[in-house]
Amino acid sequence: MGRPWKAAPLSLAAVYVIPLIAAVVGVSFAVVVGRQYLVRRKPYQAIWALALAMFGAAAAFETIGQLAGWSEATYKGYYLFGGLLNVGWLGIGSLAILVTPRIGRVAVIVMVVISLISIVAVLASHTNSTLLKAQVPPAGAIDVPGVIPAVINTSGSLLLVGGAAWSAWKSFRGGAPGNRVVGLAILAAGAFVVAGGHTLARTKGVYVIQPLSEAVGIAAMFTGYLVIEARRELAASKPRTA
Repeated sequence: MGRPWKAAPLSLAAVYVIPLIAAVVGVSFAVVVGRQYLVRRKPYQAIWALALAMFGAAAAFETIGQLAGWSEATYKGYYLFGGLLNVGWLGIGSLAILVTPRIGRVAVIVMVVISLISIVAVLASHTNSTLLKAQVPPAGAIDVPGVIPAVINTSGSLLLVGGAAWSAWKSFRGGAPGNRVVGLAILAAGAFVVAGGHTLARTKGVYVIQPLSEAVGIAAMFTGYLVIEARRELAASKPRTA
């Protein structure tokens, strides 16, 4: 017989607090990046703001599912925004920093097509009511073809983690300010925690790791982003001399 599907129960605090923290941090992160896009008009900021809003929505669905019990609607919302789309869009945002605008636009178009396919696949899918009784439903709780999350999450995670790590290395080699190098390193580590937590949960069947890795990872990513921006904000706040 295979591994039993039922995940080990989470503590009461974990049920109520961990995904809620992830939702609050994700939405806050999205607001910060979105406001910066309105000022600087950098394409990656718009893409990241969208992806982070998706992350916050997924964590909110997860909070509701763990508090009130999973339904087909809450799990599909969580799976679409958290299991499929947000990592892919975060990866596209990271790619947009590293490539030419033309390549960035092509990547966005490809991701839009993939997103539409994902939306149709999730809406047309069926959920397993027995597996939805778990606090964190395991693989098989929804019958979306496995190739879709495999392609999106693998490519998105590689772009996100690899892009942040490459940017940190380039900044270090190029003598960039210390806060940028450290911030990019923290951001890359946070992205790795999110991606690694999902992978470990799915491959080892330890599904309770997933909400914890999401909360810790997004908090680290937000911290790293704020560290990167710290010098810029400080410079902007200094009065100009004649």
